[in-house]
Amino acid sequence: MAVQNSESVFCNSCKTPLIGDVERGEYVCPGCGLVGTDKIIDTGPEWKAIDSEDKMRKVRTGAPTSLALHDRGLSTQIGDIVKDGNSANNKSMERMKKWQQRLRTSSSQERGLANVLGKISEFSRVLNLPDSTKETAALVYRKALGNGTAKSKSIKGMAAASIYLACRKCGTSKSMREISDVSGLPKPTIAKYYRLILRDVEQEHVPLHPLKGYISKLVNKAELNPKIQLCAVKMANQINDTKLTSGKSPAGIAAAFVYISSVMLGEKIPQREIAEYADVTEVTIRNRTREILDRYTIRQIIKTK
Repeated sequence: MAVQNSESVFCNSCKTPLIGDVERGEYVCPGCGLVGTDKIIDTGPEWKAIDSEDKMRKVRTGAPTSLALHDRGLSTQIGDIVKDGNSANNKSMERMKKWQQRLRTSSSQERGLANVLGKISEFSRVLNLPDSTKETAALVYRKALGNGTAKSKSIKGMAAASIYLACRKCGTSKSMREISDVSGLPKPTIAKYYRLILRDVEQEHVPLHPLKGYISKLVNKAELNPKIQLCAVKMANQINDTKLTSGKSPAGIAAAFVYISSVMLGEKIPQREIAEYADVTEVTIRNRTREILDRYTIRQIIKTK
């Protein structure tokens, strides 16, 4: 008697979980001994290796799948044509490459998806974003395309907004101004598409940018004393006030923490210099500094050193 459903993981007789016998190619019940199925698919390699070097030489694998590619990287791509003396072969290979590129994006939907994902990859490369952030941006756009939000929208606008949302979700410290400089779009345009994605696509809570990343980037960019970074990060961790950060630019708040830390440590770096490296105005730093000092006394801040 055998289990009727070969895909079942439980015995039909005693409901005991089946175990696999790789050598015999069977699923067997350890309780009553019934054979669940005798045709296990061997997912291992079809070759045998003598040692580790032989295994590395025989193993075959392709490129990993990626959401940043319109076909997820599952199709074959013909590379650059190597010219040889036979002109007929060269022309034949060029025709094959041309038709292969056409077939990869045979429909208008695939061509549109490939264009936007190409922009996401291009912007991510210029911004030096990690692969996880780029993959998250591609996933955000695919969701927007799936529910119709991305239909008839700007390619650059949707790509830039998807990258900014991915940076928020992955904790990558990239401001909207930096993405605006790379994409060539004004900040209000990116903000418009970002709000559109938040309203119609993203259902989960999007966390705020971590101040620690902005402080670290500002200190490294301005080549300041590392003690300033430590002091500013401690203050940011202890002064975790949502009323202070809600609706405020994280770059401006980070610049204020850096400025207060520099004054406490006797560095006295001008606000103009910090504002230049943080890409904010001096008025923003003064306002954020005043808000911090109004809510917390100097003695409380000094304890964060």
